[in-house]
Amino acid sequence: MKKVIIYTLLVSGLFSVLTSCENWFDVSPKVEIKEDDLFKNEDGYFDALVGVYSLMASENLYGKNMTMGFMDALVQNYYVTSAAHPFYYAVRYDYMHNASRTIIDEFWNKMYEAVVNTNNVLTRLEKASKSTFSDDNYNLIKGEALALRAYLHFDLLRMFGPSFKMDKERKCIPYVKTVSKQNTPYSSPVEVVNACVEDLEEALTCLANDPVKNSVQETDNIYLMNRKTRLNVYAVQGLLARVYMYGENKEKALEYALKLVDNDTLTLTTNMSGVRNDRVFSQELLFGLFVDKIATWADQYFKSSSMGYELQQLEYYLDLMYDKTAGLGNDVRYSELFDIADYYGKQKKYLQLSTDSYNAKYRVPMLRLSEMYYVAAECTTDLEESARWLNLVRKARGLEERAFTSFSEVESYLTAEYRREFYSEGQLFYRYKWLNATAIDYSTVSIADKLEEVYVFPLPDQEREFGGVANGNN
Repeated sequence: MKKVIIYTLLVSGLFSVLTSCENWFDVSPKVEIKEDDLFKNEDGYFDALVGVYSLMASENLYGKNMTMGFMDALVQNYYVTSAAHPFYYAVRYDYMHNASRTIIDEFWNKMYEAVVNTNNVLTRLEKASKSTFSDDNYNLIKGEALALRAYLHFDLLRMFGPSFKMDKERKCIPYVKTVSKQNTPYSSPVEVVNACVEDLEEALTCLANDPVKNSVQETDNIYLMNRKTRLNVYAVQGLLARVYMYGENKEKALEYALKLVDNDTLTLTTNMSGVRNDRVFSQELLFGLFVDKIATWADQYFKSSSMGYELQQLEYYLDLMYDKTAGLGNDVRYSELFDIADYYGKQKKYLQLSTDSYNAKYRVPMLRLSEMYYVAAECTTDLEESARWLNLVRKARGLEERAFTSFSEVESYLTAEYRREFYSEGQLFYRYKWLNATAIDYSTVSIADKLEEVYVFPLPDQEREFGGVANGNN
């Protein structure tokens, strides 16, 4: 991989959204901090991690384009017909048009910028004295950093690498573990998945005493509060289930999914009426990224916009997506998460309303408990158990139970369910890719003869020219 510059870490503005009512993350503005000064105590390490989360929360990554924006446009969740719309070419899988290419290039550049800053934390930890840290914070910081490195690389793989069904041995992205000027050799999907697992298993060990396990998190340390907005131990278990699933190791995926499904402290929503004020189902979030500018971006997309950036879907399609005519209950993901007017529906999930629950504000779902039920249902060999797990989620969404007669039916159901459950969260594209699906529902574009073109994003030109050994640059 081409050299990525380690930007001087800026603490100014890191999650500046947290004002008086959200003072649990009140980081004082600083203009510029030399690295040695930053890492002289544990607060500096926590600040450096905040910097990585802040970068992930930007509009170029999970704050907008990797969740509610570009990635969900690819799976036709929005009805885009105007050539002036920024996602007009995305819904047609034209990745070479500048409107798409600019966004995709930023995925690569900003994700690796986050990787480099994460590696810088890990490199500094190796040299640091554990006496610098109080309590178990050395392990907590290391565990989070390892998990962040895996999370970032895994999504880079899901965007820029072939799926296992396509070609699991082809070199596609570098898994970068060091801070160096030297190019990192590219790895195959198998190698990336293995590297993710290695980092995540070590992270689990480091996070053995994660405060998230405590029913009441009593601490004066602002960095140890609201652990579900960070990669905590439950999120790492969930990410392992997701990674193993993608890597076609269903036995291990099931093992980690059940650690969460069977955890009595983690439960699905039972308060249907409360969904109106908690549209991200915060109770079920294993990891919900704090995005301070989400109100601006959500208003731009899901309220009236003079700029023509609105993201909406035909009511007719939404009725189909949410199986409205099946007569099996009222899906709260439709009734409470969409505004319907003039035959169109707009997503309300990310609008920041004055009546919203505190835990739901400024959150973008990154890992959900419901996904663990889906993984378990798809990885078990017991069809009755599979149906039971799926129906537990259905009940938590206001729906009646239904029968499943085969695992092929479960697979088809889950593809439709991923759309309903993860609408505007960017996850459905990866499922289509994992399945190597020859068609994407609700798309008018035939993709059967161009799966590689649709499912594998092009590398930035600069990376192709000066990149690692996969491009012949040793």
